[in-house]
Amino acid sequence: GHNSGEVASALAVETVYSVLRSNIAHTAVDGYFELLIHAIHAAHWEIYTKALSNASFMRMGTTLIVAVLRENKAYIVHAGDSRCYLFQNEPNPHPDPSPEREGNKFKRLTHDHTVGNQLLASGVPIAQIPKKQFNILTQSVGCGDPPYPDFSIVELKQGDLLLICSDGLTDMLTDAEIKAILVNGDASLDAMAVDLIDAANANGGRDNISVVLVTSP
Repeated sequence: GHNSGEVASALAVETVYSVLRSNIAHTAVDGYFELLIHAIHAAHWEIYTKALSNASFMRMGTTLIVAVLRENKAYIVHAGDSRCYLFQNEPNPHPDPSPEREGNKFKRLTHDHTVGNQLLASGVPIAQIPKKQFNILTQSVGCGDPPYPDFSIVELKQGDLLLICSDGLTDMLTDAEIKAILVNGDASLDAMAVDLIDAANANGGRDNISVVLVTSP
């Protein structure tokens, strides 16, 4: 995130959790988009207001991903460059530990809200975009104008895995490296999360690393 990102991220999680806990039980699934946007905007204004109360918090902000799992669907909303991935490790009649074997599907579900990606989408060749532009956010929670988060609905099958992570992980590991760790990982979600964090730290660990793993029932 921006300045005092650890304060902003904690406040964002607390606010979103409070909003969802108070409203999710009596919200129909077709109202999830409105509810999730409301939760993120509530977090934005909580952070923005707190920043005004202390000069050390000036312009603090954070990226944010919120996912609600209901039956066989995930409802995902996000702002910033934290990411959500879907990993499907389907049985194979011919055991093969290779990450590329048929049955292992790994897909990024979110789009990074950065200047670099904005330029790329407008048609600028990637070779002409300075690497630092991919680290400058076009959306965040708490800093500047309220975000306009992306919203997506993803079909899930039993055993599917959602990985939600900050750029502290994805700046240190390629998608292929992340997939390989999930393919060869322990059955325990906690152990796989530790493996991902350890690998990112081994590659330099230049930023804080947040990792959440969730399986579809």
